[in-house]
Amino acid sequence: MTDRITIGAAFLMTSLAGAAAIARAWVTPPSSGRHRATAPAPVSLLRPIEALDQFEARCLVERRDTLHVRFRTGDVQCLDCRSSLAGGAR
Repeated sequence: MTDRITIGAAFLMTSLAGAAAIARAWVTPPSSGRHRATAPAPVSLLRPIEALDQFEARCLVERRDTLHVRFRTGDVQCLDCRSSLAGGAR
């Protein structure tokens, strides 16, 4: 009796695993081999248009010299980490 239950359970598990593999292959679209997105960069990551000038300054967040831009309002923004300094950089 135990042998019949073991064989039946093994057959049931094998059938379910095969059905799951067939269902996954049927539902999943074929991959195109491309893993990187081709969409353009989000607007927040683009370079600011209204920037007056670029200069290299010490970024307080990254603790190294990075490229910054100065706006008409006097604010300064780091182009690497997008942190902003109100009132300009020293």
